[in-house]
Amino acid sequence: MNKIGWLVNDCLTCIPGTKTFWHNLLEWIPNLCDMTGGYTDYSVLADVIESKLEKNQVDYIIRNGTYFRKLSTNIKTISLIQDVIFNDSRQIDVCNNSSVIVFNSKYCESFYRNVSRPTKIIPLGIDFDFFKPLIDKEELKKRYGIKDNTIIYIGDSSSYPKGFDLVQYLINHSSYDFCLIMKDNYTSHHPRVKVFNRVPQSTVVELINCCDIGICTSKMETEHLGGIEIGACNLPIVATEVGIYYDLKNEERWGKISTPERFLSNIDWVLKNRSMFDTRNCFQEYGLSIESCKKTWIKMTEEI
Repeated sequence: MNKIGWLVNDCLTCIPGTKTFWHNLLEWIPNLCDMTGGYTDYSVLADVIESKLEKNQVDYIIRNGTYFRKLSTNIKTISLIQDVIFNDSRQIDVCNNSSVIVFNSKYCESFYRNVSRPTKIIPLGIDFDFFKPLIDKEELKKRYGIKDNTIIYIGDSSSYPKGFDLVQYLINHSSYDFCLIMKDNYTSHHPRVKVFNRVPQSTVVELINCCDIGICTSKMETEHLGGIEIGACNLPIVATEVGIYYDLKNEERWGKISTPERFLSNIDWVLKNRSMFDTRNCFQEYGLSIESCKKTWIKMTEEI
């Protein structure tokens, strides 16, 4: 008989019609029940769940480890931390009352050295069967009007955490072309910049394949799924020391970690030496696929 688990968060997604990691867990793990109620505000979520626990038999709980207080229960609890909240005593209290704390990267875990409970690193994976090198790269480049040695950026126009001020500096102080896949409404009239706003994933994979190098300019990033998608298409990456790049800082096959001051020179170097990089295999071997993520989560819930 399978264990009964509860998935506890305010909602499964904030954007109607989109799928998140919480949906994946519900699909992967037998008898894991959605306890979001469609949407339950964080301010009352713990109270609602504790009330329901009084009337139901549950073997374990998987919860968002951020934004709402610890649950007053002796039931085994897995807390997922993928958002770093500095000096948040409530989040630390959640960690110290968990059976297992799951971090999505070593970088994320590094901010929680003083928690007293067991920890596990499980990156949120991406689909390597979908994000992959495409054979019609030259045809795609003509379709989208993208030139050789174009740099791709996936993110938004915030200075913090995404470091878009550095992207703008790179545009204004280099001769490179840029392809910006934006999650907000940013626009540009710069002749060397092509902007694509809120495009579907099928377009994202095509645009990545049109380009030659990816960048991550973030000042804070616990994983950087956009960069993993770029790497799955086997583009090298120049990145700040955040997220998955921090985890792989001693591995040379994916690209190069850079300070903001040396970003341009490191882009130059990576492009000149692009044949030495094997980002796709490097990321797969580190366990950044959706299949690796699935297997690890299923195994953990079976053993808890």
